[in-house]
Amino acid sequence: MRLFAVATLALALTACATQPAYSPPKPPLPSDWENVPHRGKPESVAATGQWWTQLGDQAIDKLIASAFADNPTLAQAVARVDQAKAAAGVATAQRLPALNGSANATRAQSQNTAGVGSSTTMLTSSSSIGADFSWEIDLWGRIRESVSAAQRRLDARTADAQGARLSLAAQVANTSLSLRACAYSLQVRDADIASRETELALTRKRREVGYIAPSAEFSALTNLANARTARISQQEQCTRNVDALVALTGQPAAAVRRMLLPAASSADSEESSAILDDVAHVMPTPPAMQPALPATVLRDHPSLVSAERSLAAAWSDIAVARAQRLPTISLSAMLSGQWLRAVGNSVNFTSWSAGPALTVPIFDGGAGAANVDAATGRYQEAAATLQATLRTVVQNVEDALAFQTSAEERVKSSQDAVDAAQRSFRASQAQWRAGAISMFELEDTRRQRQTAEENFIAAKRDQGQAWISLMQATGQIDSPG
Repeated sequence: MRLFAVATLALALTACATQPAYSPPKPPLPSDWENVPHRGKPESVAATGQWWTQLGDQAIDKLIASAFADNPTLAQAVARVDQAKAAAGVATAQRLPALNGSANATRAQSQNTAGVGSSTTMLTSSSSIGADFSWEIDLWGRIRESVSAAQRRLDARTADAQGARLSLAAQVANTSLSLRACAYSLQVRDADIASRETELALTRKRREVGYIAPSAEFSALTNLANARTARISQQEQCTRNVDALVALTGQPAAAVRRMLLPAASSADSEESSAILDDVAHVMPTPPAMQPALPATVLRDHPSLVSAERSLAAAWSDIAVARAQRLPTISLSAMLSGQWLRAVGNSVNFTSWSAGPALTVPIFDGGAGAANVDAATGRYQEAAATLQATLRTVVQNVEDALAFQTSAEERVKSSQDAVDAAQRSFRASQAQWRAGAISMFELEDTRRQRQTAEENFIAAKRDQGQAWISLMQATGQIDSPG
């Protein structure tokens, strides 16, 4: 009767343990996003896994290689992959039988006092050796789903590590461009300061002969001091960029400066066009663009792969929680040999046992059902995380495309502004030296020229950074070999 009740309970629990196979959910894209081509895709992105090499900048290539070789954040991501790999190995080991060996040896002495003045001492020696075998029969798929969950988490951690490499490469490339742009801006400011110093000397000579009022000299001194103050702030920003690259790559500051910083310009104090010509040649120009970027390029994005694999692992956890509420059957066997020696006599014997064991959870106070509910809640959270991740990735792609378009247009317009501002400043400077205009009018055209030059440098920096942002947003990762 008891066996019949156990069998009936097992069949009833089996009926409620059905777990459908996991299938990846359809990405919650906007209804028209999947079929609408977008504004641009970098040419030949698939031709090479190391997308940053398309910038054609050897210094950036070397710094990214150094960052991959020595970066704590990336090392942490790799360590998490190793942990997940070990966890998958532990889960896989549950599929196999377990065999344990045991051995022991004991020697004891006992003394028996039979009467006054008489006693008996007895020495006893015993030893045994044996082996235990056990194997759980995976009737309801608990072990199978545990292995599946561990493997999916390994996939997620691997995608996280790829995402860390992608982010690290983008950070190094972006900071390298920022440092170069900062250094060129310093050269523009240095040329401007040199020009102001020359004009201050001319102003003093003109004041000495009584051609201008003393206030003109004070105005020139003030403008020169303000220019030097702005230059100090710019130098601080350059130092911060160097420090950031040192932290990212592990390279010393001197090596970073040697690889990235431009040589001092030979332009004289009245002409900075050579600096901007150097900017146009040294600052990397990203590859050309193609007119199509379908949503399918996001399919292998590391963030989406990680979120989807985590969702799949959470689904397997539900199956594991359900299987833990069902009966378990395990096979076990034991073989041991024992030897005993006492009072000159020896006894030895062997013993063995083998058979299945059935364990049926009857009452757990609701813990099993709560575990299933908890696993279901984690799955729902992972599903929401996947949806949020996809929306973020789509937004990042759209933002990067907008950034790319803006940067391309600003490079062209800022170049035109530089040409016009340089011609205007040269004309105003000639008029000032001839006494046709005041110092205030000259300063106005000087500020326009400097603003135009720094806008051009920033536009060239943004042109490269926008392309880098697009690579990061679309999940372009490097593929070894």
